[in-house]
Amino acid sequence: MKNKIIFRKEYLLQLKKIIAFDKKTGKTIWISDKVYPQHFYPLSIKDYCNVVKKAVLNGFQDIPILSISVKDYPYCDFNCKDCLACLSREWAVNNSNIKYPIIPIDIYKNVLTEISNYSKNLGFTGVRYEICGEGNPDLYSKREEIIRFAVEKCDMNVVYVSTGSRISETLLDILVKYASCIRISFPGIGEDAYEFYSSQRNEKVFRYNDALVLLERLTARRKRYKKEDELMIGVRTCIRPLNEGHYKEFIKTIGALGVDSFQAVRVLTPDYSKHKTENISQKVIIELLELKEIHKQLGICSFQIPNNLEKIYNDRSLREEKKFSKCWSSHVSPILYGTNLISCALWDKIMDKNYHYGILEGNKNEVSKVFKSTKSKSIDKNCPLNCNECCAYSDNRTMDDLYKVLRAYDDVKNIDFYFEY
Repeated sequence: MKNKIIFRKEYLLQLKKIIAFDKKTGKTIWISDKVYPQHFYPLSIKDYCNVVKKAVLNGFQDIPILSISVKDYPYCDFNCKDCLACLSREWAVNNSNIKYPIIPIDIYKNVLTEISNYSKNLGFTGVRYEICGEGNPDLYSKREEIIRFAVEKCDMNVVYVSTGSRISETLLDILVKYASCIRISFPGIGEDAYEFYSSQRNEKVFRYNDALVLLERLTARRKRYKKEDELMIGVRTCIRPLNEGHYKEFIKTIGALGVDSFQAVRVLTPDYSKHKTENISQKVIIELLELKEIHKQLGICSFQIPNNLEKIYNDRSLREEKKFSKCWSSHVSPILYGTNLISCALWDKIMDKNYHYGILEGNKNEVSKVFKSTKSKSIDKNCPLNCNECCAYSDNRTMDDLYKVLRAYDDVKNIDFYFEY
């Protein structure tokens, strides 16, 4: 099937496999079901496969940035249980570890321009620009301006991740007009779970029903602007004990509101060793597996739960036999924390400047210079060689598997990719 409508949600969200084939012979040389459509949207695994092909033909250093995850406001109005960002956020704002914890708007614009130009020069337009904290991105005072700039001047695809607790009417309008994906995070589902896990200490508390009203406003505005075919609105929550028994009603509610996607993930924490024996209840496992079978009947287009539903907390440990030859994500999906370009999203890598490519100021061609530097070569060598855990394991494994297949193939130029549904 050919991709006729680039941003058609159903086309990208419902694919099951990616297949590499030889255009001359029609021979299939590789198949993968590691497609994770919510994870890549509005890009797809095909964009990443084309980058692997480019790396085989031209070298690993000459591949574009496909997605940049930006952490431009390290302060939050929530105090969530097991917050993944607490350690690195505190580190970032103390002792000038990050040059611009809150990026000045002019520098921000120049940096996004350089990132976009870097990828365009390497043949890729439409960098996925994910705005995701480590704090609450709603609170960045220039948010509307930088979103418009990223889309209009840099041809970027905006993905916005937030609790939505401080989305103003103006920001809501800008998001619906300009974003490709808006994902609202729920600390818990149900009033009690939301209040407990968000652990807010503010005078103005954002509650579970407030988040549902926000989803309703987002989907209504999307309909008004006739963006239902291309703007994905999603929800994410962690699989936590107080959510038990509430998943089906929650899915029915958000499905009726017009939400496209749902993700339930295991809890991530720097203190995994303290919690690794905590199990997900059998009742929750049954509930989630049943919903996986019927989610489309409840109005949800894409439904994602972990493959392993045994443990509550996620183990990212990376054994020697699981390591890949290259850290693809460090090049195609780096982190921009302030203006520090970082190879990995893990809190220990964020706090270790050995894994920082450098500080961007928005100077001409500086992204290319950063990736060709001695520091970059050192990172390429040590990552994943010295990695004990990985936040992008699935992406790296899929890309590395394809890389090995293509390197052994005689005529890589004739390889193309298509989706299976």
